[in-house]
Amino acid sequence: MGVLYNTGKLQPSEVVQTIADRIFETLAKRFPVCSASDEFHYFPQVQAQKHSWSAWDDFSQEAIEDIAGELSIWEEDLSRLAKKHPDKDTLIDISMLIRVARTLRKELTEVRFQQTQPTFYLTIASIGLTEALDHNAVAWEDRVKGLPSFLDQARNNLNHIPSLFRDLGIEMVIDTRSWLSSIQNNRPGLGPVFKALDRFEDHLRQASTCDNFLISSEILERIIYGHIGCCMGIEDVQEELDQEIREMVKIMNEEARRLDHNSSWGEAIESIPLPPLPEDGLIALYRHAVLGLGKHCLEQGLVTHDIYSSCPVSVEPIPSYLSAVRSAAAYSMSPGHPPHGGTFFIVDLNLEKVQQKTLHRDCHMVAAHETYPGHHLLDASRWNLNRAIRRPLEFPLFYEGWACFAEELMIHTGYFRGPAERLLLARRNFLRAIRGKVDIGIQTGKMDLQAAASYLVRAGISKDRALSIVRRYALKPGYQSCYTIGLRRFRELYKRFGGDNPRDFALKVLPQGEIGFDNLEDVLMSEPDTAHHV
Repeated sequence: MGVLYNTGKLQPSEVVQTIADRIFETLAKRFPVCSASDEFHYFPQVQAQKHSWSAWDDFSQEAIEDIAGELSIWEEDLSRLAKKHPDKDTLIDISMLIRVARTLRKELTEVRFQQTQPTFYLTIASIGLTEALDHNAVAWEDRVKGLPSFLDQARNNLNHIPSLFRDLGIEMVIDTRSWLSSIQNNRPGLGPVFKALDRFEDHLRQASTCDNFLISSEILERIIYGHIGCCMGIEDVQEELDQEIREMVKIMNEEARRLDHNSSWGEAIESIPLPPLPEDGLIALYRHAVLGLGKHCLEQGLVTHDIYSSCPVSVEPIPSYLSAVRSAAAYSMSPGHPPHGGTFFIVDLNLEKVQQKTLHRDCHMVAAHETYPGHHLLDASRWNLNRAIRRPLEFPLFYEGWACFAEELMIHTGYFRGPAERLLLARRNFLRAIRGKVDIGIQTGKMDLQAAASYLVRAGISKDRALSIVRRYALKPGYQSCYTIGLRRFRELYKRFGGDNPRDFALKVLPQGEIGFDNLEDVLMSEPDTAHHV
């Protein structure tokens, strides 16, 4: 029996809140950087009540065993509490907390990424420093002092690693060192950090390595079914990916014929004029796109005036130190209630011409995915929830699924219209399904990296970029499937409950938080105004 059951006459919802507070505070103290960032999607986004800038995340074996035991107890406590028949909203809270606790426990003890991925530690180091850099001089000094010990602990954990992960780690060391060199004149105390990075790189170059980076088929199945949240086996996921590919190819062919009877869809896309590029380049183009999308969503009632004015989104270049693990476009919002804003990161330099042209042509759809009504609106809505338990909880299938569906919402609201926009959107959905196929193909051993890259090249991605992409996919098994599967879940729910009314659908979905598709279906089946009381 868990220790939290001595709660007197508290209502089930109050007991759940007590357990949630204990989980969040414990994780925030044990993993202060991972928990404070939205980069690490298996962690809730929480900060300790008494934040210590000198503390870094503890991934020692002793600490992992300790937190795994605590997470297991909390899972048992919550499962017992669910049997006491609390109200529906409390049951949803319980299910979300159990999923967070179980997923993190299994990731730490079964997947054990902390023992195989140098980039994991370097990402923590870079994000932890950036967090302090944006705060004040005292925070920076305290965080810098603790970083060498964190990197030395990382070396102890990385004893026998896949050569692919070793190579990615060395590449990221170089990026991280370059970034720190660019700021060291204005930020003191980095000497010991550079030495720790040197030790870390030396360790990687001398570490025992293996060729195989694949996890077991059983663990992969659990990741896709539960951790990602597909609630399907690998074969069923692959069939959905194949179905999406077939549907999108059909749409692309139809829209290409509308544009030019004699063109293939690939040729038709190349014939679509590019938006005018401002003198300041892609960053300025995307800032203009975000502004237009935000105003449209405001007019359509997808975002309230309060959220729009109090939680702005900025467009910035992706920091160089994250180039090894981030794609060409990404979004981030720091945890906090109420939210104060988010950042849309875009690569503006050092892109090959083909990729830059794609970002140029797709700019409004990429911006819709990352900002309004995609990630930014979802995050801003989540951090504004009345139910505090749900604010820090984010799940990949829901998160990426909503952002993909957000692009389609812009067709339903009339922002995107005509065959060119429908063709571009179908191609984006086509490529997401292709990436999901590649991800699963790599992780099941049916594709080596060269074969996976060739599969992407046949879909229209350049060879160099394809090779870079598949190497990164290996770090997050199954993650690429969540875009297509999440999109198809939202499509299905909109078809059943949307009534071709984007505003009403968004106002039912967004005030719930990322409650999962089974819970969301139950909410949408209930009376229409239920969602607004959460």
